[in-house]
Amino acid sequence: MRKNIQRLLKLLANSEKRGRIALMLAERPRSLAELSKKLGSSSSNVLPQIRKLERKGLVKADDGTYSLTEFGKLIAELFSGFLSGIEVIERHKNFWIEHDISCIPDHLLRRIHELQGCHIIENPPESIYEPHKEFVENIGSSTFVYGISSVYHPAYPKIFLDLAKSGKDINLILTERVFDKVKKKNSRELEEYLSLENTAMHVSKKEVKLAMVVTDKFFSISLYFKNGIYDSSRDLISFSKTAILWGRELFEYYLNTSREIKSP
Repeated sequence: MRKNIQRLLKLLANSEKRGRIALMLAERPRSLAELSKKLGSSSSNVLPQIRKLERKGLVKADDGTYSLTEFGKLIAELFSGFLSGIEVIERHKNFWIEHDISCIPDHLLRRIHELQGCHIIENPPESIYEPHKEFVENIGSSTFVYGISSVYHPAYPKIFLDLAKSGKDINLILTERVFDKVKKKNSRELEEYLSLENTAMHVSKKEVKLAMVVTDKFFSISLYFKNGIYDSSRDLISFSKTAILWGRELFEYYLNTSREIKSP
C-alpha cells in the first residue's frame, strides 16, 4: 500500500498539469473546459492527463464534469502536504540545513508542512545574549505558555515568574543541567514559581537539543548547530493554527518522558 501511494504521489509530482488538476479538483468538481482554461492549455493536451488520473482511480467523470474519487481526495491531500512541506523547507533552507533536527521526532518531521507561514526572527549581533523582543512581546499577549529549554538564560526565570503571577498558565520542561542552574542561581524565583497554582515544571529524561515555546497565539523553536553549539540568534516562528498544534505535539512528546518537579 505504501509503495502504491508513493507511486501515485510521484505521478502527480512528475507532471505539473497532473498535480494542478488534482489540486483544482480537490477544491471542487470542474469541467474539461474550466480545467483547460485554468491550466492555460488546450483540451487536447489536458484530457490525456485526466485519463491517466482516471486509470489510477483518482478521478471520475460524471456527465462532463470531473471530480476526485474518495481515494483521489486522500492522495490529493497528501500531495498538497508534500508541496507545502517543500515550501516550508525551501523558504528557510539554510535554517534546516545548518541545524541539528534529530531532536524533532520522525512523525512530526513528516508533517513539517504544518509549519506554514513560518518566518525567522533574528537578534542583531549587539543583542545576541538578550531575549528576542518579538518573542517576549508575543508570550506577553498569550493566555498560556508551554516551553522547553535546554539552555539557561538569566533573564527567563523572572520573565516566566512574572507571566505566571499575571495569571497565565505556564508549563516548562527543562533539562537536568538547566534545572540545576535555576536551583542554584534563581532559588527564590523557582520556589515562588512552584508555589503558584497555575504553574508546572518538569525535567526531561530525554536528551533535548532545542528550545521552544507554544502558546495560544504562536509557536517558536530554536535549534542547535550540527557542531553542538546552540544557535541563540535565530528563532523559527509561526502564528498559524497548524503550527501551534504541531508545537503542542512536540511539547507533549517531551512531556511524556519527563518527571514533574513539585518542590525546589
